[in-house]
Amino acid sequence: MSSNLKESIERLQEAFRSIMRVIGPQLSEPVPGLTGQQYYILYQLEQKGRCTVGELADSMCVKPSAITAMIDRLDKHDYVIRDRDEEDRRVVHIRMTDGGKDILSQAKQKRQDTLQQHFSALSPEEMESFVSCFEKLALAVHAPKKE
Repeated sequence: MSSNLKESIERLQEAFRSIMRVIGPQLSEPVPGLTGQQYYILYQLEQKGRCTVGELADSMCVKPSAITAMIDRLDKHDYVIRDRDEEDRRVVHIRMTDGGKDILSQAKQKRQDTLQQHFSALSPEEMESFVSCFEKLALAVHAPKKE
Protein backbone atom coordinates (compact mmCIF):
# COMPACT_ATOMS: atom_id res chain seq x y z
CA MET A 1 0.00 0.00 0.00
CA SER A 2 1.40 3.38 -0.94
CA SER A 3 2.09 5.86 1.85
CA ASN A 4 -0.39 8.32 0.29
CA LEU A 5 -3.17 5.73 0.32
CA LYS A 6 -2.31 4.70 3.87
CA GLU A 7 -2.34 8.34 5.02
CA SER A 8 -5.65 8.98 3.24
CA ILE A 9 -7.23 5.93 4.86
CA GLU A 10 -6.04 7.07 8.29
CA ARG A 11 -7.52 10.55 7.67
CA LEU A 12 -10.77 8.98 6.49
CA GLN A 13 -11.00 6.77 9.56
CA GLU A 14 -10.43 9.70 11.91
CA ALA A 15 -12.98 11.88 10.10
CA PHE A 16 -15.50 9.02 10.09
CA ARG A 17 -15.04 8.43 13.85
CA SER A 18 -15.46 12.13 14.53
CA ILE A 19 -18.63 12.38 12.44
CA MET A 20 -20.18 9.20 13.85
CA ARG A 21 -19.62 10.35 17.45
CA VAL A 22 -22.09 13.13 16.71
CA ILE A 23 -24.41 11.72 14.05
CA GLY A 24 -24.34 8.06 15.13
CA PRO A 25 -26.48 8.44 18.25
CA GLN A 26 -28.96 10.59 16.33
CA LEU A 27 -29.32 7.90 13.64
CA SER A 28 -29.19 4.84 15.91
CA GLU A 29 -32.41 5.79 17.70
CA PRO A 30 -34.20 8.02 15.19
CA VAL A 31 -37.36 8.08 17.32
CA PRO A 32 -37.61 7.16 21.00
CA GLY A 33 -37.98 3.42 21.53
CA LEU A 34 -36.92 2.39 18.01
CA THR A 35 -33.34 1.15 17.70
CA GLY A 36 -31.27 1.31 14.54
CA GLN A 37 -31.64 -2.44 14.05
CA GLN A 38 -35.41 -2.27 14.49
CA TYR A 39 -35.48 0.60 11.99
CA TYR A 40 -33.59 -1.57 9.50
CA ILE A 41 -36.05 -4.46 9.97
CA LEU A 42 -39.01 -2.17 9.35
CA TYR A 43 -37.21 -0.68 6.34
CA GLN A 44 -36.64 -4.17 4.91
CA LEU A 45 -40.30 -5.03 5.45
CA GLU A 46 -41.32 -1.83 3.69
CA GLN A 47 -39.12 -2.76 0.71
CA LYS A 48 -40.15 -6.42 0.49
CA GLY A 49 -43.69 -6.43 1.88
CA ARG A 50 -43.06 -9.40 4.13
CA CYS A 51 -40.08 -11.58 5.01
CA THR A 52 -39.23 -14.69 6.94
CA VAL A 53 -37.00 -14.43 9.99
CA GLY A 54 -34.27 -16.17 7.99
CA GLU A 55 -34.48 -13.61 5.17
CA LEU A 56 -34.21 -10.76 7.66
CA ALA A 57 -31.29 -12.44 9.43
CA ASP A 58 -29.48 -12.88 6.10
CA SER A 59 -30.01 -9.24 5.14
CA MET A 60 -28.57 -8.11 8.50
CA CYS A 61 -25.80 -10.74 8.61
CA VAL A 62 -26.94 -12.03 12.01
CA LYS A 63 -28.34 -15.29 13.34
CA PRO A 64 -32.11 -15.87 13.22
CA SER A 65 -32.20 -16.00 17.04
CA ALA A 66 -31.01 -12.37 17.16
CA ILE A 67 -33.78 -11.34 14.75
CA THR A 68 -36.39 -13.21 16.77
CA ALA A 69 -35.65 -11.09 19.83
CA MET A 70 -35.92 -7.88 17.78
CA ILE A 71 -39.17 -9.09 16.18
CA ASP A 72 -40.54 -9.84 19.67
CA ARG A 73 -39.95 -6.21 20.69
CA LEU A 74 -41.47 -4.88 17.46
CA ASP A 75 -44.46 -7.20 17.93
CA LYS A 76 -44.89 -6.04 21.54
CA HIS A 77 -45.28 -2.46 20.24
CA ASP A 78 -47.67 -3.63 17.48
CA TYR A 79 -45.25 -2.60 14.71
CA VAL A 80 -45.20 -6.07 13.08
CA ILE A 81 -47.37 -9.17 12.79
CA ARG A 82 -46.28 -12.77 12.45
CA ASP A 83 -48.18 -14.87 9.90
CA ARG A 84 -47.78 -18.63 9.59
CA ASP A 85 -47.41 -19.94 6.06
CA GLU A 86 -50.56 -21.82 5.06
CA GLU A 87 -48.62 -24.52 3.20
CA ASP A 88 -45.82 -24.99 5.71
CA ARG A 89 -46.74 -24.05 9.28
CA ARG A 90 -43.05 -24.04 10.28
CA VAL A 91 -42.48 -20.96 8.11
CA VAL A 92 -43.37 -17.63 9.72
CA HIS A 93 -43.66 -14.46 7.69
CA ILE A 94 -43.22 -11.04 9.28
CA ARG A 95 -45.12 -8.03 7.97
CA MET A 96 -45.51 -4.46 9.10
CA THR A 97 -48.67 -3.11 10.75
CA ASP A 98 -50.06 0.37 10.20
CA GLY A 99 -48.36 1.33 13.47
CA GLY A 100 -45.08 0.04 12.08
CA LYS A 101 -45.58 2.07 8.91
CA ASP A 102 -46.26 5.19 10.99
CA ILE A 103 -43.19 4.79 13.22
CA LEU A 104 -41.01 4.01 10.21
CA SER A 105 -42.26 7.13 8.45
CA GLN A 106 -41.43 9.22 11.53
CA ALA A 107 -37.99 7.63 11.81
CA LYS A 108 -37.21 8.15 8.12
CA GLN A 109 -38.18 11.82 8.40
CA LYS A 110 -36.02 12.27 11.52
CA ARG A 111 -33.04 10.60 9.83
CA GLN A 112 -33.57 12.74 6.72
CA ASP A 113 -33.71 15.92 8.83
CA THR A 114 -30.57 14.93 10.75
CA LEU A 115 -28.56 14.12 7.63
CA GLN A 116 -29.79 17.21 5.83
CA GLN A 117 -28.70 19.37 8.75
CA HIS A 118 -25.17 17.93 8.73
CA PHE A 119 -24.69 17.56 4.98
CA SER A 120 -25.74 21.17 4.38
CA ALA A 121 -22.09 22.00 5.17
CA LEU A 122 -21.23 20.66 1.70
CA SER A 123 -21.81 22.54 -1.54
CA PRO A 124 -24.03 20.81 -4.13
CA GLU A 125 -20.90 19.91 -6.11
CA GLU A 126 -19.16 18.48 -3.03
CA MET A 127 -22.27 16.49 -2.14
CA GLU A 128 -22.48 15.05 -5.66
CA SER A 129 -18.80 14.09 -5.56
CA PHE A 130 -19.22 12.55 -2.08
CA VAL A 131 -22.24 10.47 -3.15
CA SER A 132 -20.50 9.38 -6.38
CA CYS A 133 -17.48 8.18 -4.41
CA PHE A 134 -19.67 6.20 -2.01
CA GLU A 135 -21.61 4.64 -4.90
CA LYS A 136 -18.33 3.64 -6.57
CA LEU A 137 -17.07 2.13 -3.32
CA ALA A 138 -20.38 0.26 -2.85
CA LEU A 139 -20.00 -1.28 -6.31
CA ALA A 140 -16.38 -2.25 -5.59
CA VAL A 141 -17.29 -3.85 -2.26
CA HIS A 142 -19.98 -6.01 -3.89
CA ALA A 143 -17.93 -6.90 -6.98
CA PRO A 144 -16.61 -10.47 -7.24
CA LYS A 145 -13.11 -10.81 -5.80
CA LYS A 146 -10.25 -11.22 -8.30
CA GLU A 147 -7.86 -14.00 -7.49
